[in-house]
Amino acid sequence: MTLPLNPHEARALTSLHEIGPLATYRRLIAENDALIRSVELDLGQQIVEARTAVHSVIAADWAERQRVALGYARPFALVALGGTGRDEVTPCSDLDFALLVDDEVEGNKFLLELQRQTLHTSEFEQAHGFAMTLMPFDLDDMAKVSGKDLISFLDLRPVFDPDDLATAFRARIRATYDPFEHFLQARTFWREQIADAPACERLDRFDIKNDGLRIFQGGIWTLAGKEYVHSHEIYRRLADHRDLDAYYFLLGIRAWVHLRRPPGGRPGPTGNHPEDVLTFDDFAAFGDMLGPDSGEADRFEFANDVRARLLSARRRVLSFARGIIERELRQGRRVSMASGIVYGAGGLYHHGAAQKEHAHRTRSRAALSLLLAAQHYGLPIDTSELQATFHNAGDWLERVPEVGALFYETRGSLADSFAFLSQVDGAEERLFPGRSRFEVSFDERVLTERREMRGALELRKLRTLETFIANKPPAADREKSLWTEADALPSTAAALLDTDHLAAVKLALKTKRLPVTPDDEASGVNAERPSHQRPASGFSGIPLAEYYQRLGPECGFSKETLAATEFLVANRRTFKTRADEGQNDRRQVESFRALCGTEQRLHALFVFTCADRIEWENEPAYPARWFSIRELYHKTRGSFHPSAVDPAAALGSAGFAPEDLRILRDFGEDFFSGLYQRHANRFGADLVRLAQASEPNPTPNPTPKAALLHDGASLIVGVAARDFRGLAACISGALWKERIGLRQAHFFSATTHRLALDFFHLAAGKRSLPAELPKIVEQAVRGQLHIAAADEAQLPRIAGAMDLQSSRPGHFRLRCAADHDTGGLIYALCLKLLIHLRADIHGLSASSTRAGAFITVHFSLPDSLRLEEAQRMVRELF
Repeated sequence: MTLPLNPHEARALTSLHEIGPLATYRRLIAENDALIRSVELDLGQQIVEARTAVHSVIAADWAERQRVALGYARPFALVALGGTGRDEVTPCSDLDFALLVDDEVEGNKFLLELQRQTLHTSEFEQAHGFAMTLMPFDLDDMAKVSGKDLISFLDLRPVFDPDDLATAFRARIRATYDPFEHFLQARTFWREQIADAPACERLDRFDIKNDGLRIFQGGIWTLAGKEYVHSHEIYRRLADHRDLDAYYFLLGIRAWVHLRRPPGGRPGPTGNHPEDVLTFDDFAAFGDMLGPDSGEADRFEFANDVRARLLSARRRVLSFARGIIERELRQGRRVSMASGIVYGAGGLYHHGAAQKEHAHRTRSRAALSLLLAAQHYGLPIDTSELQATFHNAGDWLERVPEVGALFYETRGSLADSFAFLSQVDGAEERLFPGRSRFEVSFDERVLTERREMRGALELRKLRTLETFIANKPPAADREKSLWTEADALPSTAAALLDTDHLAAVKLALKTKRLPVTPDDEASGVNAERPSHQRPASGFSGIPLAEYYQRLGPECGFSKETLAATEFLVANRRTFKTRADEGQNDRRQVESFRALCGTEQRLHALFVFTCADRIEWENEPAYPARWFSIRELYHKTRGSFHPSAVDPAAALGSAGFAPEDLRILRDFGEDFFSGLYQRHANRFGADLVRLAQASEPNPTPNPTPKAALLHDGASLIVGVAARDFRGLAACISGALWKERIGLRQAHFFSATTHRLALDFFHLAAGKRSLPAELPKIVEQAVRGQLHIAAADEAQLPRIAGAMDLQSSRPGHFRLRCAADHDTGGLIYALCLKLLIHLRADIHGLSASSTRAGAFITVHFSLPDSLRLEEAQRMVRELF
């Protein structure tokens, strides 16, 4: 061991040379245990320093021998961190050692061999008496050190360091770490500890590490973090040594308690040791320190003395840490040496009086930089700043680069930033023209909920986006026992967004109603629309492209962010309108991909739509629409990554034979590329059975299979059956007879084998579904019920306007206004189209728009029936 040695280390090294590492460990640890059990109460510092020395000297000797034996010539060090680096090891402490190299870590054979001995096998432990887990670091790793690791490296102490790497590593941390953030970490850590710590007088439970030692360390780390110096440097500077004496007393008690516990204890999942928790029995046993030969009265008095000193130590370390940390806030802690922003007891503020004489741009940059600092560090702004830095900002605030920085900032809450700014009258209007008119306007939601202005709703959307980014469920869903795949999809999509497009989603949520879009211009002059809907958007009066062009040079947004924002605002209803069409076939997917242009814009539009609609017109209210939205997103995303892998091949792992897979593949790309594909396993065996029933001796009416499925908020009846014209009318009729409404349905056909796999999204309402519903549907399909000419007389009346158009060659779309039971109307339309037009129906939907409710049926017609003739028949029939 080449480093300067203290007396404990020198003695350990001498023993090591005389009797070897294992015998040295056993001898010196036994001596240390005896010291812990002694009656002297002021040996805490001696105990922990001596115990640390045993481990450090043995580990250093091993490291030196390994370097020579393995011929490693690069700079290398073994260092102690955390409590080990502070020479504060007790019997159950974790041993915090690390390997430092000025070399590559990945694939480093020397480091791998050291880890093999210490981490992957018990070779080191068997030869030296104790175990240690070694993690390697190179200099570049120091720029990434944060959180608890940053605090652990604060007390870095070289154990074997012939190349003085410890100095270089500490210098690298000093050059890259954020002292203010380190202070926040220490303060947060301390506040969490003190919040959970029991009162000093408690006897039933006292976690001596977390509720005593770490509270003291919080104060030490606050001081040490300013210059990133070792805790021992702060120990030496303490004005009243009784604070440190109290800390070492607690360490001595901790060591004594550890020896009372059974050996071999392991830390819990949070890293805490159960051995550190004192209970009433421990407080009552302090008299045992005197040994069995002492009298009961002596033990009683001694125990009182120990408890008194323990109470005094607990109070002193708590008072010490509270005074250190809160003094920092009272005096104000600068965010950085070059910044005028200070963190005080009330939050962030600008140092000195507000400079009202400064130019508007200078004042704007100062005000918004304060918002940016608060967002970055997750801190409040001192409310006094409303009458200082932000005083009358509605008169002078300008668009400056800090505006864009707020949207690009990856930490903190943009919603919180604008919640603060919204307190300043007129401030947001100066940044985003039209904002003032927007927030006081009424739209359909405000008139329906009658609770909040639109500005509050906008903030909630931003907060929803922030939950997506944090990959956790929105607040309203956190009590659910299950967070479904559908719930998680927006978070998955948000994680795929690059910096420009994530900022675009934020900016679009913030400003979507302010620019004037072509739709706004059309709705503004539409006298048929309710008055509150005509001015629901476009409040700035500035055309869409021009609105965002102004934000680029003034606010520092990139061209890509502004282009993406313009795309999102222009297409804010696109997912909804396309989903309401009820078709996600290849044509729709290719069209949607062409609209988005890039995969990033697809992700952005999906995340934007989810955040925008999380509370209003959301999935629980419109499950079928959101199923179609998710499927359109899923299919379009897949189109950006064409794969040669057969999507049906996954069924092979479910046990389907090659011949079975050939049957299932007949359902085609539209089925296997969408969300219904996940239900293929459910019906695969029945579809194979149905196909086989036709060869070689056909079964007239083989039994179909129906089942209830849950997908997100959608409740679906899936039906596998032999295909026949009228199947849609047959099933919709069975559902109507049971008074069950429909939201949409999609039908997939395997034409070679004449199979159908149909999915009906139910609008069950408040009444419960009949338990035998799948059997009812199966019986209707097998008997081909509800599709006879006589059934037409019992159909509900169809009173809505009809519109029949060609959607593409050979395919048609009939749209009907609905004013009552959509399930009955769907059945009526399906049956009339079957009987009179011989239509093959392949999709239908019931949707609600601002113009009312509509039913759309997608179908094909016989080649002999022209569109004009079909339109005439529809006018006569309906």
